[in-house]
Amino acid sequence: MKLDAHVHTSYSGYSTIYPFRNFLKESYNAPELVYQRAKARGMDLVAITDHDTVEGALTLAGLPGYDDLIVGEEITAVFPEDQVSVHLGVLDITEKQHREIQKLRRNVRELLPYLKSQEIFTTLNHLASETAGRLSAAHIAALIPWVDGLEILNGTRLPSQNRTAAALAEACGKVGVAGSDSHTFRGLGKTYMNAEHARNKAEFMKALRQGRITVGGKEGNFFTLASDIVRVTCSFYREGIIDLTRSPLEWRRQAVVLSAVLGLPFTIVPVIGAMVHFIFEERYNRSLLLDLVARPAARISEAA
Repeated sequence: MKLDAHVHTSYSGYSTIYPFRNFLKESYNAPELVYQRAKARGMDLVAITDHDTVEGALTLAGLPGYDDLIVGEEITAVFPEDQVSVHLGVLDITEKQHREIQKLRRNVRELLPYLKSQEIFTTLNHLASETAGRLSAAHIAALIPWVDGLEILNGTRLPSQNRTAAALAEACGKVGVAGSDSHTFRGLGKTYMNAEHARNKAEFMKALRQGRITVGGKEGNFFTLASDIVRVTCSFYREGIIDLTRSPLEWRRQAVVLSAVLGLPFTIVPVIGAMVHFIFEERYNRSLLLDLVARPAARISEAA
């Protein structure tokens, strides 16, 4: 059975990038369309892991025909001593567990024992990327004893970043997890895990906990990120036009569309930003590697 374990929908909220955080969404994909596309691309199970919410997944969970849906979440947790953020992926959680997670996530040192006590499968996502926060070896050392897996194949990250995560997972004896980290339909279902002998969701989760899975699929590069930026931007324009046609006399919607049209010449800027982004990502990956070498894996896996 195949599963893309890292997928976003329109419920993931707005961009965390400063210039866009008030109007540009992380994703414009409706949960039901995400489910359909994942199934069409060969996924036997479908996970929805939006940022700090399960609302998108719950629109489908429990409905007839969605027994193969896994309710998940990408938690933005925070180290209280320095406010560094980290993304933790959790799978197969309840709405009650989600509410408790949200209460605790601003202190990762309180959150992790809760996740462990609830036997929630927890993954450290894209650890060699600054997407959530700039983790150091000391941060990772604090996380490793508590997480079940490391995301070793992320469909939007560079191969070098995935290799860093894979090497650490092997050194620390953690399950290697994979997901597309898809915010558009481009990469959805193209990076995945496979539990060969699982026949249903429960058996897949059991195999995952035991590490009896393999990972496969595509990684990221400049062109995939640029493509995603263009796709999200086009979705923003499309949504603005649709909203305007529904309420053509509402001045706020007119202003949004007018501002978007005036900003069309600047759409090349995010594409250039994708190149700059990966330059800094590669630098961070190298810096983290040096930090990890200074703190050998044995010490990381033993740290609390």
